[in-house]
Amino acid sequence: MLPALVACGHLSMAQKPATNLSSSREQLSLGYSLLYQEADGIPKLKWILMFKETPGEMGRVTDELISYYQRLAETMRRLSKDYPGMRIDLSPMPPIESEERKSIGEDLAKDFAPVIGKTGIDFQREALLMFYDSLNEQRHLTRVMAAAEPDPGLRRFLETTQAQLDERYAKVGSLLDRRYFTH
Repeated sequence: MLPALVACGHLSMAQKPATNLSSSREQLSLGYSLLYQEADGIPKLKWILMFKETPGEMGRVTDELISYYQRLAETMRRLSKDYPGMRIDLSPMPPIESEERKSIGEDLAKDFAPVIGKTGIDFQREALLMFYDSLNEQRHLTRVMAAAEPDPGLRRFLETTQAQLDERYAKVGSLLDRRYFTH
């Protein structure tokens, strides 16, 4: 579902295509745009999770993640106004990859659909794995970007964001190991 939300974000935003991808700043702008689109898309999962059973710790963790991503998207919108080098309005993927993510999201949407989709432990594990995979991708993205970011303020933002993503990744991984995987 997350890939579909990100792909839909590509279609709904008035994005500017990246033209010359050779400069470091342009590469960073693609990274910021990707991170922003994911941070902005994930809170939309709240509407799907409302119709599914998300008991105890799983519900708390997913609620915290959705709130975190809402704050991250807001922070990135604010920072993009303060730092002209931080672009969040590019289309960071080729159209074929956007379509691929949309197709993956459509499959996930069937799994998460109210009434006909997965329920109980199967749904909870699948949802947590989706968050886990997204967190892993984003924490590596921010690590790579921080190493390349020449602006000290934006580098601090990326380092802080990476630490936050690392913490959440570990938390979701721990929950998956304790409750959803058999050993």
